[in-house]
Amino acid sequence: GALRMRAYRLASSLVYESPDDQHWQKTKKIIDEFKQNLQHPDLVGILPENLQHPLRASYSAINQQWTGEIQPLFEIYLEGIEDSASDNSTGISEGAVINLRNRYFQVVLNFVENIDRLIDQLKKSSESKIQELRVYLFFALTLTVILVTTALILVYRRVHYPVQQLLKAAKLARKRDFSYRTDYMNNDEPGQLCQAFNSMAEDLSKIYNELEDRVQLQTVNLKQSNRSIELLYTVVKRLNEAPFPQTTFAAILKDIEKLLDARHGVICLNNQAQTDTTMFPPTLITSKAISHLCKYTNWQKYLKDGKIQRPDLQANDNEIPAVFCLPISDQNQQYGVLIIELKQNTPIALWQQQLLESIAGHIATAMRLSQQAVEVRRLALMQERSVIARELHDSLAQSLTFMKIQVSRLQSILKNTEANSEANDVLLALKEGLNSAYRELRELLTTFRLKIDGNDFNDALKKTVVEFNERSKTRIKSINQLNNNDLTPNEEIHILQIIREALSNIVQHSDASTAHLALGFTHTDDIQLTIEDNGRGLSTATFPAHHYGLSIMKARARTLNAEFNITSTPHSGTKIELFFPSQQARPSKQTNSLENT
Repeated sequence: GALRMRAYRLASSLVYESPDDQHWQKTKKIIDEFKQNLQHPDLVGILPENLQHPLRASYSAINQQWTGEIQPLFEIYLEGIEDSASDNSTGISEGAVINLRNRYFQVVLNFVENIDRLIDQLKKSSESKIQELRVYLFFALTLTVILVTTALILVYRRVHYPVQQLLKAAKLARKRDFSYRTDYMNNDEPGQLCQAFNSMAEDLSKIYNELEDRVQLQTVNLKQSNRSIELLYTVVKRLNEAPFPQTTFAAILKDIEKLLDARHGVICLNNQAQTDTTMFPPTLITSKAISHLCKYTNWQKYLKDGKIQRPDLQANDNEIPAVFCLPISDQNQQYGVLIIELKQNTPIALWQQQLLESIAGHIATAMRLSQQAVEVRRLALMQERSVIARELHDSLAQSLTFMKIQVSRLQSILKNTEANSEANDVLLALKEGLNSAYRELRELLTTFRLKIDGNDFNDALKKTVVEFNERSKTRIKSINQLNNNDLTPNEEIHILQIIREALSNIVQHSDASTAHLALGFTHTDDIQLTIEDNGRGLSTATFPAHHYGLSIMKARARTLNAEFNITSTPHSGTKIELFFPSQQARPSKQTNSLENT
């Protein structure tokens, strides 16, 4: 193709222009490129060596035509152009160029036909070789497929299948199944490996069964020990993290029931005075024996080896469940009893008994530490309030006493003079207000100096009711459904102060014959305080403008985040209600109500 193109380019160069050196170089370059393409190794290399071959004959004809006819024409043309460039020669004439061009045009058509003939022969030769190559490739591919298929079959039977058998056996062995055996038993290397693996699996099966029998003997004890340690850790963690041990009793009992496979569990706690008990939680209220046992504060003498020994509690054998009881005590201090109801015909094991003893000991320790912490907080609160009361007594109380003395002197002086009546009225109002303020201050000092002796809120409430009953004609009745563990020390102080303030108002202003005080829980587990009387009710005359009783109670209610309500009907009495959430554990309703008249 390149030869054919340059043959036409040579024809275009035979146009006479001017005999300059640039035209000469251009034509010379085309001739050189044609000669290079004609002698190019890629073209000569594909020609057969046989001189009689059509390709070789066509190429030889083209080469001879070039060297014998075309190349001499252009050599004459180039020499004429070169001579025209010199000063002493006229160069090639236009007629000579036209003659050369005509001679070239006569030859070039046949020359191009010879080139086209050579191209056609090359195409046919290439197509023939490609067809032969296709046949060779087909047979080679067929042979390759046969060889590969044969090799794959041999690899599958001799390598893949035994390896697959070994992998399956290894996976089952990893799952502790040594019953599988490989079925490849040839004498080659994979077969020997399969036979060795079968022998190893048989030996491992025997060894594993022996070890499994040994381990199984220790598994139960280890599980029991681990579960016991885990339960003890959970119990200690809960008791240490909880602000009050009572909040964890329900979760601890649930863990005990789950571990021991027991029916129910209950914890009965005594109060500080050993006069009342509280049950956490009420899961065994259907059992008469346990309900009776939980109510007795001297229950320890009725227990022996964890069993009930009281005849009146065993009156009906059908109602007595299988129970195990343990004392909750620490450092000679009895806090209560741990009762576990077992399933019928299920004796308690030694490890279970030891576990329950440890749990009871941890609960007792937590109760002791909690009571010590409560006592420390209560003591700090009392010390702070004592300091405030002392400061009030040393400053404001003495000032009010001095003012009372001066008002009394002024009143005696005015009696001996003819002062007008308005001054006497102002003096009487001043004296009345001063006396009222003095009473309020004395009441405040009494409240600040209030102490809960014996660490018992119930006793302090009883003493408060008895105190107001003794110093007034109003009969005060109280019902307390709370236990000593239901209020924090701060809540105890605020509740007692609100009660004292309310009772003081009833005694001084209401002219009531009876008053009722109730302390317990609502259906939403909030603490409710209710104080009501049958007096005159709330009026301006009953509560002068300088009386701060209601303000004090409302302020303390806000301190407790409590809801404070007061309702009053003239001549029908007044009712005060206080609701606030408890910060302590919600006790069981299996408690003894405290009533004091």
